[in-house]
Amino acid sequence: MKKEVVMQLKGSYQRISQIMQSKIDEYGLTLGLLFIMHLIEKNPDASQKELANKLKFTEGAMSSAVKRLLELEMVKQIPLERDMRYNRLLLTDKGRSMMDIYQGLLLKIEEDMFDGFDSGELEKLYDYLLKINRNLDNISS
Repeated sequence: MKKEVVMQLKGSYQRISQIMQSKIDEYGLTLGLLFIMHLIEKNPDASQKELANKLKFTEGAMSSAVKRLLELEMVKQIPLERDMRYNRLLLTDKGRSMMDIYQGLLLKIEEDMFDGFDSGELEKLYDYLLKINRNLDNISS
């Protein structure tokens, strides 16, 4: 039964990813680029190098991702005041608009995904997932 539960969790994750990707395809984005945009939004004073470190990306991989986001006009580069050799990244108006769309998509998926669940079922599911994640934390520490 454990294997079946793991397969269901994996399937749910993959399905959510597929739904999300299908919704952002028209913007030329991937989920990875969207995550980078989210990180930029949450860390407006971070340099590109600092963001790469947070993501555990090489600087080259980060540069490629940033180049794509620049081409899509989702971000802009601004020299860091503390060190002009480095850039910080900011979302453009188009990028902020995309993040608003993304938040709306997440809310819609969340609503649809839990359709038919009552609050007691959601609480139990939450408790089970919390327990699973604690167990996973113990494995990786």
